[in-house]
Amino acid sequence: MYQPAYQQPVHRPMSDVIRGLVSDTVLVLAVGLALLLTWIGALIWGFSGDPDVQDIGMLFRSFGVLILSGALLLGGLLRQDMDKTLRWGMMLSGVVVLVAIGFWADFWWLLNHP
Repeated sequence: MYQPAYQQPVHRPMSDVIRGLVSDTVLVLAVGLALLLTWIGALIWGFSGDPDVQDIGMLFRSFGVLILSGALLLGGLLRQDMDKTLRWGMMLSGVVVLVAIGFWADFWWLLNHP
């Protein structure tokens, strides 16, 4: 006997799923955690005289910069419901954080500490 075709359930659009991943709460928590990690890493690196402990401080700082730039870039790219200038500002600040804090500071530190 003939059976009707299986009716697939209605799925949420992908934009709703992505918007949930980069909601306002997630962005605030990611930026707050990233700034805290960057600050703790800079304190550890600045107040320590031991090179191994300074490396741990740089690890914390680099991980904080990674989270901060990733949250700003992804938030600016994926949040279509925000104002266009706010999204541009988030993307620009993510790039500035990545280049100014993440790349140049580590680059000069690595040159002076082989």
